[in-house]
Amino acid sequence: MPAADPRIDFLIALGRTLHENGIPAHRLEDTLGVAAERLGLRAEFFSTPTSLISAFGEPGSQQTALSRVTPGEFRLDRIVALDDVVEDLWSGAITVEQAQERLGEVARRPSPYGPVLTVAALAAASGGAARFFGAGLAEVCASAVLGLVVGGLGVAAQRSVTVGRVYEFAAAMTATLLAVAAGALWPALALAPVVVSSIIVLLPGLTLTLALNELATGHLVSGTARLTGSLMTLLKLGLGVGIGQQLATLVPALAARADVQPEPLADWTLAPALLLTVPALAILFRARRREWPWILAGVVTAFGGARLGVHLLGPALGALLGALLAGLAGNAFERRRRRPAVVMVVPSLIMLVPGSIGYRSLSFLMQRDVVGGIDSAVTALLVGVSLVAGLLLANVLVPPRNPL
Repeated sequence: MPAADPRIDFLIALGRTLHENGIPAHRLEDTLGVAAERLGLRAEFFSTPTSLISAFGEPGSQQTALSRVTPGEFRLDRIVALDDVVEDLWSGAITVEQAQERLGEVARRPSPYGPVLTVAALAAASGGAARFFGAGLAEVCASAVLGLVVGGLGVAAQRSVTVGRVYEFAAAMTATLLAVAAGALWPALALAPVVVSSIIVLLPGLTLTLALNELATGHLVSGTARLTGSLMTLLKLGLGVGIGQQLATLVPALAARADVQPEPLADWTLAPALLLTVPALAILFRARRREWPWILAGVVTAFGGARLGVHLLGPALGALLGALLAGLAGNAFERRRRRPAVVMVVPSLIMLVPGSIGYRSLSFLMQRDVVGGIDSAVTALLVGVSLVAGLLLANVLVPPRNPL
């Protein structure tokens, strides 16, 4: 074996840490490529959702490293810390060996928010989602309570890999049963928005958007794998909801009833719901408190742009304007504040991603409404493509300072 090169060890560790904290393939490979060039190495990288292949040296005499990684969720606090490590290395403030040591510290960094606050944030996000779906006060309250249950199940699922693999299914089934039970106690409760809102954080809308983004940037293997993973998550959620509905029919007290339409809240309640959802998203993405005002600015920009886009372009393509404005704001933030653009962009996209539309498509198909299912699926894909187009256009108009 050739002698160990600290530059190679650093790049492999950087790639693993970025991968485990949610960075998609196109961003990860671009970041590693720039880092290798600055370190004076000839290197090529290939990323999939479950592996990272790194090859160093001239073709024909390369040293190749395979890293088996577990797909991770976005941890904005760690991504900002990684950006600081790289910036310090480029400025000469630290050596490669010191940078690699700091990467280990970042990877071991605990969550800045405990499980109690995380569960509360999920409940707030569920209640806010119900308001955005046009639900009434009863549906908002029920969604928030069920969000607490889903969040509690998530905390318990983190203690076991085996249990975690059925978390989406178990959470959807439990939320559906409890929603039906709440409907039996409160006949005026609309069940559909309550069920969707309570599991809104589990819907793979962001994963679907990232998959389409990877496909659009030519990363076909990673994009296809991520797209398949999002569809599998959607199937587990749909199966959980379907079984929960069937189990409810076995209990006479929870007999099926005709669903009712919610009584929407006044328009002025939209602003408080948005202000409550932003810190919830910041906590769920583990953003540092000093970034909360910027996240609020990004979410308001994206949400307002999307509503304007729907008015101008229609529901399917309206997300393009929201994503474009979110991307422009994120890139301007990255250039001005020298912080990764994802700090603003990712929470903003959550307000626009087509997760609920994809769930509705699956729900129609399970009810054997093929036309409605296909129509909703096409709408979800159009929304996802619109988001990707807006982000790509934003990178052209305001290029980011670095690829992270």
